[in-house]
Amino acid sequence: MNPARWSLRVRIFLFFALIALGAGAGIVGALVYLERALAPQTAAPLVLAGLVAIGVTVGLTTWVWLKFDEHVARPLVAIAADVRAAVHARAARKPPSLQRGRYLGVLAPAVAEFTQALDEARLEVDAAVAAATAEADRQTRNLEIVLRDLRQGVVICTLAHKVTLYNRRAQEILGACGEIGLDRPLTEVLSGRVLAHTLERLEDRFRTGRHQIHRDGLTTTLVGATAKENARIVGRMSLMLDPDGARPTGYVLSFEDVTNDLAAGVWRDRLLQDGIRDMRERVAALALAGELIARQETPDPEDVAFARDLLRREPAELGDRLDRLEEAASDLVSGAWPMATTHSPTLFQLVRVRRSEGRDLVFETHGEPAWLRCDSASVTALVEHLLNRIAVHAGTEAFRLSASAENGRVRLLASWTGEAPAPATVEAWLSERLEDGAGAVTGHDVLARHRTDLWCVPDPAAPGRARLELPLAAAREEDLPIAKAPVPVPERAEFYDFGLLGGLAPTPLDDRPLRALTFVVLDTETTGLDPARDALCSIAGVRVVNNRLITGELFDVLVDPGRPIPAASSRVHGITDAMVAGAEPASVVLARFRGFVDEAVLVAHNAAFDLAFLRRGEGAAGVSFTGPVLDTVLLGAHLFGTQESLTLDALAERFGVVIPPEARHTALGDARATARVLLGLIPLLEADGVRTLRDALAASDKQARLRRRMAAQG
Repeated sequence: MNPARWSLRVRIFLFFALIALGAGAGIVGALVYLERALAPQTAAPLVLAGLVAIGVTVGLTTWVWLKFDEHVARPLVAIAADVRAAVHARAARKPPSLQRGRYLGVLAPAVAEFTQALDEARLEVDAAVAAATAEADRQTRNLEIVLRDLRQGVVICTLAHKVTLYNRRAQEILGACGEIGLDRPLTEVLSGRVLAHTLERLEDRFRTGRHQIHRDGLTTTLVGATAKENARIVGRMSLMLDPDGARPTGYVLSFEDVTNDLAAGVWRDRLLQDGIRDMRERVAALALAGELIARQETPDPEDVAFARDLLRREPAELGDRLDRLEEAASDLVSGAWPMATTHSPTLFQLVRVRRSEGRDLVFETHGEPAWLRCDSASVTALVEHLLNRIAVHAGTEAFRLSASAENGRVRLLASWTGEAPAPATVEAWLSERLEDGAGAVTGHDVLARHRTDLWCVPDPAAPGRARLELPLAAAREEDLPIAKAPVPVPERAEFYDFGLLGGLAPTPLDDRPLRALTFVVLDTETTGLDPARDALCSIAGVRVVNNRLITGELFDVLVDPGRPIPAASSRVHGITDAMVAGAEPASVVLARFRGFVDEAVLVAHNAAFDLAFLRRGEGAAGVSFTGPVLDTVLLGAHLFGTQESLTLDALAERFGVVIPPEARHTALGDARATARVLLGLIPLLEADGVRTLRDALAASDKQARLRRRMAAQG
């Protein structure tokens, strides 16, 4: 055993033990001397007196050591741990151990003053750093806004296809939250063959220097499919170089979903081919009929009858085919025009404020609002244009606007006091050019775009009034902004970490620094405390990448336990039978959670409990959780000793982690708190020499053996 690793309490114990041994040895030596110098009959009393003296000395030394250990050694160790936490982990301003240092004289107040001064100095440094980085933060926010609002997906990856940045659109195209994430392989959601092929092309272009004369430089087109093959993408891959331009460090991929466009193109091409082939047959039939009639001076009656039949049938068939082609062409035009989900009150407000002809029209809205899908700019221009014409025609300035949804359509209604204009007048108005900023667009163009029509008729519900009706497509349910996402995403979620691009040289997982690891911190809620009998009813996980909690990537799912949840358990975590009704079973949820974990190191508070439930469900889920696991209880015991409280609440208080009362004893709330505790433990572990995953696993194993030995003795 290395004496340099001995704790302060062990050293103090050895000091007092040495005093006791020295005193005992001195008494024994004195007795031996006296026994030789004095008469033999005095030996027995001397031995008895010596034994009493040795017992008193050892007992007194032991009592003093216990008191010293209780009032000096233990408080010193606790204060040292809290000071280390304050220095390395920015813990609470008033360490809880200072209350136990009342016998240490000025030391405890001095430590309190030190921690307060350290905190004040940090505040000053933080203020200076915040002021110095304000401009950088503003630019970062602008970058986030641009990336968030881009309608193209953007992903930045390392050369190993590990994601270092992605935007919301990429998340929408490639998969739900949890399927794409920082430091996770892009090959999980995009075709790996296509990515590898395209990247190799660019790297070869860079190695040979052809990028210097190539028209596209270090950029090329990529066409591929998502891993589940439910979407097709087209985009551009650009190779990224280090600041010196000496070597590639990663690539940028920008892309868009062209699944519907490709399907429409295939449908259009097939329709055109079928139409051309069908019309050729009709034209050939008509040509045959003409030839039968024209080639003979006295046509055969049967040929004449056959030709007449062709002449009667084929023009009608040809006209029907042309009608279908015209309808298809209309579909293509309307499908190609960009449409967006619009709220009817917003549309009415746009009409109200447009005032293209300067009239003071008065608008009154009625009825329930509705969501519709349209080109709001052209519809606004059309409605406002017609209402201006109607105002002059009917001599009114007051209109009542409303919308009604039925059968997948939304009818926009505008009514007024007066007569309805004649259809020919409305047709003339629709032929006029609109001022919508989209070129020479007429009302007929807008209607064709939306595959609809409009009409002005007397209002059947109000004599003396007329109304304009414009039916438009209702918004699809999945496009409604009010629809809730399955997992809430913070407003400023971490969708990037450029530190990952620097990349350490490939090293075994056990030898990687703790700060460079990717962790998934999990917590579970169950029907009870017996893994052999109880079942999961909730599981949550959060990701820690590059020593940073990624708030935008989380897993939080209710699980159908397949049995009633006891009332006592519901009182703890708040999950009831009604809440898990219809939820997925553990076999499905655990398979999804395994994908979320990927190659990350699992972390939990009292990990043995959570891992027992996960491993019990491995067989049914067809997955395994065999990777490394860290336990914040064992890591805390390594740093603070087994005598200190190591509950999640105690560790959270030590590191200044606030757990909202409503989040405590929920899987997600406890997982987030455990992740923040882990981030507080890492700098303390590094200061104690625990720098790699191998070191952390060894320290955890040591604490686990110690706890098992203490349990066996207790």
